[in-house]
Amino acid sequence: MKNKLLTSAAVTAGLTVAMLGGATASVSAAPTAAPVTAAVTCTGAGCDHKDPYDSGCGASRVEAGRKASSKGTFFLYYSTVCKTNWIEVPNYGGGTPSLELSVEDTGRGKIVRYDARPTPGRHYGNLIYSPGSTCAFGLADWDADSTWEVIVPSSGC
Repeated sequence: MKNKLLTSAAVTAGLTVAMLGGATASVSAAPTAAPVTAAVTCTGAGCDHKDPYDSGCGASRVEAGRKASSKGTFFLYYSTVCKTNWIEVPNYGGGTPSLELSVEDTGRGKIVRYDARPTPGRHYGNLIYSPGSTCAFGLADWDADSTWEVIVPSSGC
């Protein structure tokens, strides 16, 4: 497993980084069904930390990567309209002390963290603006430790 104190760019380059930027969102319950997507309400970096479906960005999602794990299959999605990424797990197994879903844009050197409830079911993190063919990573940690249990690189990596 990779150390969480490494940015995803460092994961691919093997470099260490002293500190990550970003903010942690408050804990919320995961929706049980696919959310209804609203009209697009954000652009550019103004989409950082927004809900992918409340912001309308989820309507133009395409899969940018996926990784199966013992706790479910994690998807990195990209919005072609909003130029954003987020991580989502439709079938989380639960039974863990926590569930952190983070996404990083290496071009901007920015990470967005989201703490979800570790209950079984569907969970997703918040958006990060990641335009063009920038390398982005979806990251998941359910052991509340210093490692990412899941790392999902985008095709731009």
